[in-house]
Amino acid sequence: MTLSGIKDFLCDLVTGAFPESCVIWAEQYNAMHPLPQVTLKLKDMSLPRHPVSIIRDGIVCSYYECTKILEVNRYTNSVTGGAGEIATLENPAVDDLARLLLFLQSEIGTEQMYVANVCIEGMGPVRDLSELDRTHYRYRAMQEYTVRFELEYKVGKATVHVPFAGEGLEPVMEPIGYFEDVEIETEDIYE
Repeated sequence: MTLSGIKDFLCDLVTGAFPESCVIWAEQYNAMHPLPQVTLKLKDMSLPRHPVSIIRDGIVCSYYECTKILEVNRYTNSVTGGAGEIATLENPAVDDLARLLLFLQSEIGTEQMYVANVCIEGMGPVRDLSELDRTHYRYRAMQEYTVRFELEYKVGKATVHVPFAGEGLEPVMEPIGYFEDVEIETEDIYE
């Protein structure tokens, strides 16, 4: 996988959390899409100074644990009641980004990150940025995430290290219930 593959993975993951929304990259020139909408932006990559190096089949493979920051902005309309009346002025985009954090920590999100060898963690609070838009009844929230992955460098080529790429391991798209129907054998250790 390349760094653009990381972008594709992140976009697919966020689309899985918000299937009803348009998910786009903020760096691209895009037409205005209807709400709800999510914009993504990757920024600030850091690499360690010294990699972990392994010799495999006479070739030196160096591994760098990389970190990038992912900025997620959520744009929504206001919550309306019957007959088009405004039911509340609370920002539903803040709740949506809290839902994204729960999705990332769910079995589905965790397994997708495991298969891709990527770790995504929330950084700081979800911020209500509705005042920046100065648009009535349009809400915005933003949160940053740390995205960690391994960069593999060998024979002059750098790629994102995905250890399960050749094994055909596919993430599940629905909860699988890890602890259902599990039998546990116990022994009395005090005998």
